[in-house]
Amino acid sequence: MRRTESGAVAGPGRWFTPRHIVVLVITLIVALIAAGVLWWVFTAMNRTHITAYFQRGIGIYEGSDVRLMGVKVGSVDEVTPQGDRVRVKMNVANDIKLPADVRAVQVTPSIVADRYIQLTPVWQPGQPVAPKNITLQLDQTMIPVEVDELYASVDKLSTALGPQGANSDGALSDLVSTGAKNLSGNGEALGTTIEQLTKAANTLSESRGNIVDTVKNLNVFVGMLARNDAQVRQFNTQMASFNSFLASERQDLGTALNRLSVALGDVATFVQDNREALGDRVKELIPTAQTLADTKSYQKEILTQLPLVVNNLINAYDAESGTLAMRVNIPDLQDLPGATCNLLDLGRLKPGDPAFAQFSKTLRPILDQCAGVAKQINNGVDIPSLNLPFGIGSNYQNNQKPGVPGTVPGNPDPNLQGEVGTR
Repeated sequence: MRRTESGAVAGPGRWFTPRHIVVLVITLIVALIAAGVLWWVFTAMNRTHITAYFQRGIGIYEGSDVRLMGVKVGSVDEVTPQGDRVRVKMNVANDIKLPADVRAVQVTPSIVADRYIQLTPVWQPGQPVAPKNITLQLDQTMIPVEVDELYASVDKLSTALGPQGANSDGALSDLVSTGAKNLSGNGEALGTTIEQLTKAANTLSESRGNIVDTVKNLNVFVGMLARNDAQVRQFNTQMASFNSFLASERQDLGTALNRLSVALGDVATFVQDNREALGDRVKELIPTAQTLADTKSYQKEILTQLPLVVNNLINAYDAESGTLAMRVNIPDLQDLPGATCNLLDLGRLKPGDPAFAQFSKTLRPILDQCAGVAKQINNGVDIPSLNLPFGIGSNYQNNQKPGVPGTVPGNPDPNLQGEVGTR
């Protein structure tokens, strides 16, 4: 640092004079204060402000915590009594989102500790977000039960049950004595009952889906009854008439029931006296029942085709001549060589028999050749056009062509020839 002829400081040192240093420090202090004020204003403007009204504000002061799920997210700014309620102003950090249906609850962590305000419920993604200024009325806030109120309730209960109340004549004492006598020696049974009730409750909890379905079905059933109220009333009326009829005939019904009891006694005596014979008869029915079980597919086919057979039988009846216009065709007789081959296949005649099955297995090559030979015989045989019973030989080739309907003259009734000639 050097000085000029006028005495002024020259060079870089001229900027580090005491005056410049003081100015620089004051400028930095002012800048820091301004930044702090701006930060505070910006933060205060972006915070969520809540005004909540409580019935009481015991243990709530300025600076008390505002929590969400037990974590502090803000504080109380002001507590103001307003007649029969207390207004509490509080703020929440700007990065905390609250649901639109937010509520405020005063929480007492212990008897002597200060209270804090809990916000509930927690905001979930997809839910509407509350605005930055929220007002909660009395129906949107809750307060805890005071110890004085609890003491007052206990005192009121003890007075009501004491000598000046329900126990004025010793009724409560008698109740306690009777209960003690009834429970004496039944502790294990009582414990078992409670355990079973717990298991029943767990079962109901695990079956809550079925219970809900049952309730839904009951709702459907009740709705059906409501929609058919007229029919339900008619049914009730008919049931009332039926009950009246039974009441008027109760003597006859009593006599019938007495006779039925006698008959049932006779049946029981008969079964008792003949139980061995009945057992033998039941054992004899086992093969029949087993046969029915083994042939249930055939029974099903018979029951399915029986209506069609009956219908065809009705259609085949000629009421004018009193005859059935039908004939029986046995499919196995339509191919005589093939039927002969099938007769040799004993395994098909009696399925399930090991001896017959082994016989068919032994003759299987011959049976296969027999089927081929039967087919060649059928293709090479020509017979006249005969209408044999039971469809015998109907698969053979006929060397006569059937007549075309309408080209072969019939045998008219002699009694009708004159009338036809007259016309």
